[in-house]
Amino acid sequence: MLRKAETAYSKLRRALEERLALLRRFGGIDLHLVQVANEEWLYMLQEDTRHSLAIEGYFATERELRDVLKGKKGAVEVLNYFRTAQFVYEQALQDLQEGIWHLDVAFVNNIHGQLFRGTALEGERGRPADGVERRIQGASIRPPLEASDYLRAFVKAVPQILRRDDLLEALAKVHVLFEAIHPYRDGNGRVGRLVLNYVAIRSGLPPLVVKGLEAQDRERYYKALERADQGFHRGFPPPKPEALVEALDQGDWVPLASLLGESLLARLDNVVALALMRFADLLPLDEVARALGVAKPLLYVWVDRGRFVVYRRAGKGPLRSHPWLFLGTRERPAPLPESLPPIRPDWPERVKDLQRLLFHPEDF
Repeated sequence: MLRKAETAYSKLRRALEERLALLRRFGGIDLHLVQVANEEWLYMLQEDTRHSLAIEGYFATERELRDVLKGKKGAVEVLNYFRTAQFVYEQALQDLQEGIWHLDVAFVNNIHGQLFRGTALEGERGRPADGVERRIQGASIRPPLEASDYLRAFVKAVPQILRRDDLLEALAKVHVLFEAIHPYRDGNGRVGRLVLNYVAIRSGLPPLVVKGLEAQDRERYYKALERADQGFHRGFPPPKPEALVEALDQGDWVPLASLLGESLLARLDNVVALALMRFADLLPLDEVARALGVAKPLLYVWVDRGRFVVYRRAGKGPLRSHPWLFLGTRERPAPLPESLPPIRPDWPERVKDLQRLLFHPEDF
């Protein structure tokens, strides 16, 4: 069973590495790309909000979320999360463009403060619970009383983890370390998932979602956390980055890293496809099949096998792709040229037209 899980994880890592390589070839994530994908990004943000709140006992349907955003309901927790996530996503994108990091104690406390604006916990906004005993429901660990000291060590440990470990494992370790420290009296899950997405986006990835709408999704997540935080089951080392990283290494990372990787893979395909549009248009699958000299049904076989990237618009709409998004098989090499053409000179100006093409194709 363990070998089977590791084999699946290895395949997942390879699939992600292939797509990240494509994304880098196509210029990575930038603000213009996000403008093109603005509606897609909004959908990701809505999904993040719904799943994150469901994990912690709240339940927000898509209709409820829309109502909140229109001011029709007073579910302040949902509205706060959506707004805070939007702030974190945008900050991460700006930091990616400028090559800087904002992940310090003040930034993390600010996330917590925004989440609890106008709630019953107004007086505790952005304040680590120093000296307060905190419990994590269903967990085997006891968070340290020196919350501020460990939060300072956490933000220093994150760059070390990212430099040293595989990206998926690094994301899992960052998430587990924050949740194990559990620095606040309440809201640690929400803050932790937003910190996770800050690190992901700042690393050049799309935001990912920890699924939590279904009981089985929540159970899988909790079990993965339990296996990953084994280094803290007998207590915490001193609040020093090196000591925390050493404790993290004692965990089993495959379940949690696999969970994060599956979420990332689904979103990465769309981001890669949009990034290609710096150079060429996405095409209907009929045209892609003709260009590749194959029958259209074979494209769906390649999609199922992870060998062909397609753009799936949030909601309804036809699939689109491009011959360069075929990753290749043993029988057929990938057709991506060694040198790409220049980026469209009108790329920034074409943003609105590209949005209409992707999200409102009936207009064309």
